[in-house]
Amino acid sequence: MSTNYQFYIETNVDEYIGQWIAICDGQIISHGTDIKLVYKEAKQRCPHKKPLITRVPNKETMIF
Repeated sequence: MSTNYQFYIETNVDEYIGQWIAICDGQIISHGTDIKLVYKEAKQRCPHKKPLITRVPNKETMIF
């Protein structure tokens, strides 16, 4: 399991519900509602690594 994914699973991301987040080196480096802008900012802040980009689901969302 990647460090970034492990961070996402273990961290309370409630303040980002409904937003895209980018995680690099175990920290949230970008967030927002526009995935293209989140990705662009993430690549600027973490240019030589591949950040984890994911959308934080609403509490009512059920993941199977």
